[in-house]
Amino acid sequence: MAAEVGVTRGACGHWEQGKTTPSVENLARAAGVLAVRFEWLATGRGVRDYDPAGVDERPERYIPAPVILNREERELLAVLSRLPPGCRSRLVEFLRSIPASVLS
Repeated sequence: MAAEVGVTRGACGHWEQGKTTPSVENLARAAGVLAVRFEWLATGRGVRDYDPAGVDERPERYIPAPVILNREERELLAVLSRLPPGCRSRLVEFLRSIPASVLS
């Protein structure tokens, strides 16, 4: 998650341990990565799961323009977040193994 949010693993560890608090920008990015609602992640209140079809809680409302994900990217993250950790890791490894020439 740290890499996807754009912070160090240590920073995530400090957030989890309550040693530091993430910025609103990093919290919004984390909500998008985890496919949970920003309000729930920030406060623990409300509905946890982000619904891509919903219009009331879009992560892009909180994420600066360079980090806004397109529809396919949001759908991919939503599916990825529902996979068991082992499957998630294998899928990420597979995607990283795709040759750069195919990605261009």
